[in-house]
Amino acid sequence: MNSIHRYAKYSGMALLVMLAAVILLAGIAIPAQAQNYSVLYTFSGTPEWFLNPVGQMALARDGNYYGFTEGGAQTLMYQATPSGSVNEVWSAPSQFGEGATVCTSGLTLGSDGLLYATCQTINGISSVGGGILRFDPNNLQSGATVLYTWPYCGYGSPAPNPLTLGADGNLYGTNAGNPNCTYDRWGSFYKLTTAGVFTTLHEFAGAPTDAQTPSELTLGADGNFYGTSVQGGNIPSQNVGTIFKITTKGKVSLLYSFDQTGTNPYYGAAPMTQGNNGYWYGTSFLGGTYGYGTIFELKGKTLTVLHNFDQTVDTAYPTFPLTLGTDGNFYATSQATYSGGYAPESIFEITTAKKPVYTTLFSWLTWGGPDCSDNLSNGCFPGWTVMLNPNGMFYGVTEDGAYYGGGVFYSFNTGLKPYIILQYPRGTIGNSIGIFGSGLTGTTAVSFNGVAATSFTVDSDTYMTAVIPTGATKGYVTVTTPSGSLQSAIKLTVVK
Repeated sequence: MNSIHRYAKYSGMALLVMLAAVILLAGIAIPAQAQNYSVLYTFSGTPEWFLNPVGQMALARDGNYYGFTEGGAQTLMYQATPSGSVNEVWSAPSQFGEGATVCTSGLTLGSDGLLYATCQTINGISSVGGGILRFDPNNLQSGATVLYTWPYCGYGSPAPNPLTLGADGNLYGTNAGNPNCTYDRWGSFYKLTTAGVFTTLHEFAGAPTDAQTPSELTLGADGNFYGTSVQGGNIPSQNVGTIFKITTKGKVSLLYSFDQTGTNPYYGAAPMTQGNNGYWYGTSFLGGTYGYGTIFELKGKTLTVLHNFDQTVDTAYPTFPLTLGTDGNFYATSQATYSGGYAPESIFEITTAKKPVYTTLFSWLTWGGPDCSDNLSNGCFPGWTVMLNPNGMFYGVTEDGAYYGGGVFYSFNTGLKPYIILQYPRGTIGNSIGIFGSGLTGTTAVSFNGVAATSFTVDSDTYMTAVIPTGATKGYVTVTTPSGSLQSAIKLTVVK
């Protein structure tokens, strides 16, 4: 979950109070195209507290999604199949009382096939201010393994973002808040091995030389991580966020410092997304022509605004990452954070042509219509961005709106073709890489930019591995199945 949304619910930082104060409730949204949107499951509180799905879902090797609900006295984990079967598969210990375990950031799949979660609190232990849990999706009845805990400081929160899988098989993460009991709350960057070894690699220093309050990270094709922040930067008199690169050793490079003068975008609240052209794409929470935020492209250190959000015609205040489609376009949700569930909320698409085209594909809320306090069958207040499944359809959750605020699990079909998801955007010749797909049983061939793999193993209908062959170069990966050929959405960067 992004830091702005999480802070709004859990920390009450002065910065976010200020952000909330600038929100103006005005405008309308483009009518929804409901024929593409399907509610697959409504969270109704059965079992008890199974209500509000929130945070990043993880697509596991079994082809199912895993995520958390936060509705009530304890955090629950759900399993959701692409066909819409949803079940509770784990509940946090409740013996310590309400709010004892809170895991609203979301889940990440590790290189070992296990699930990793970052949590704000764990088991109500007074000396713990949050931590990292590990789950085995094949044996969830055994419960969670606590891999690391942060100290409880009595003020603030570590505010951990979801973990990101590195090309070396380790997990990397950022805290947007206060991980080390210091009053500055500038955040940190750390590494976690699958064996549970935790190492702090960088503590963000803030302006004028560093980022502050960082987002979740994204692994780039170069093996480094990229992110945004809502504070920090190197512009004199400005402290309104950055776009940064950080290596696996913890070295930070500021690629762009936001500037709130004029119509410039500022406050980077969402993770970045890399396009197949190698450029980076993201959103700003505020700024732009109308002040409601922007979508931008970053080439090197040059930022170009692709779209200015205008709440009177689309949506506002984006906080979730963009998702790259197999068509090269980007898709995302916006919950118009801080608008109290009354502003337009939508699924949108933007192209990256010379003249980018922005399209509202579906709207949960429109100005003047029902709000999130009503019982809406489609739900409202999206809990994360849309995630593209190997079957070519998008999936997501809303936190609220249906069955007295229960939220929904939904699919959204834009007509994209089935494809394969690569475990990493970067791989080394002679090493294996994980491949997620649909209908992989009976696969007869795998090729890397036209070079055939001589060794591959199909583990299940939804997951396989292949060894990157000698002679492979940067390009698309193709898997030949009994139903046809499936191609990756991104080009794999091959290292010799």
